[in-house]
Amino acid sequence: MARPIAFCNGRVMRACILCQKSLAFILHSWRYGGVLSPKDAFSMSSFAGIGLKLLSTFLFAIMIAIIKYLSDTVPTGEIVFSRCFFALIPLLVMSMFQGNWMDCIRTERPWRHVSRSLVGACAMFNWFLALKYLPLPEATAISFAAPLLVVAMAAIFLKEQVRFYRWTAVAIGFVGVLIILYPRLEGGGEAGFEDTALIGVICAVIATCLMAVASILVRRMTKTEKNAAIVFYFFVTTSFFSLVSLYWGWVLPDWQTFGLLVLSGIFGGTAQIAMTQAFRLTEASLLAPFDYFNMVWALVLGIVLFAEYPSGAVMLGGSIVILAGLFVILRERRLGLPKRGEQKIRPV
Repeated sequence: MARPIAFCNGRVMRACILCQKSLAFILHSWRYGGVLSPKDAFSMSSFAGIGLKLLSTFLFAIMIAIIKYLSDTVPTGEIVFSRCFFALIPLLVMSMFQGNWMDCIRTERPWRHVSRSLVGACAMFNWFLALKYLPLPEATAISFAAPLLVVAMAAIFLKEQVRFYRWTAVAIGFVGVLIILYPRLEGGGEAGFEDTALIGVICAVIATCLMAVASILVRRMTKTEKNAAIVFYFFVTTSFFSLVSLYWGWVLPDWQTFGLLVLSGIFGGTAQIAMTQAFRLTEASLLAPFDYFNMVWALVLGIVLFAEYPSGAVMLGGSIVILAGLFVILRERRLGLPKRGEQKIRPV
């Protein structure tokens, strides 16, 4: 019995030390205006950044679960409008609280916002359709191919240098996507489900490609535009674009449905703020691997809320895609590539 007790005591001791450091950080910041040694400041800011990053992935997952729940009764265009329009609430509140709300509207290239928003709106529309027709873990696994596409597009369109190792990771990642898609393309699955699932697969692939294009556009825009302006104009312009779907009919939601529509936007906007704050506190290369916690939330929420269990193909292919993405992240970190501006901004 001595070893388990010693082990538990060791864990308790480490927890106490961590709590002591956290308390010291709070008291020191309050008493001395945030003056800490560089080592302690870096450690605490890294912990805070990782915590905010995990919070943002969880809030995005809750938003996606709400959207999937609403997709059977609310038109996709109406969901896109709510996701963007109500996301303006936390964004504007945070901007006014920080006193930099003018950064939201100040821009040097307004037409670039329009083109980026058009691509992002199409990506969001297809992504929400994919959530409607596919299980949550499967749609999420396919979307993880977007960062790999960004590597390929950056080499082609931005003339960035991509060497053999990263090209190999991209190719292996696409093999993982094919493993995920193969059962759908082959026509497998439950009777009567194949046609809608195939629509979901097509929408997921289109959305993933458009997410990568949006990331490339955002990377170019960060040279002249503030992150707040990119996010603000995306929400405003996409809300405007989504009004076109009124022609095909919206529904008048009941109070519960309306509340969920509002929450989808508030959760999405709050998650965007948390992600941006995380990148202010912590290096992008340290935070990037935590994006893949989205898959964990998708698995949990898919099983708990929708009774959707991932197939063997999704688990195998998704694991390959995630490992390929992690390899690209680690390779870029080893090469010392600069932080990417679009990492602070979610494409959809």
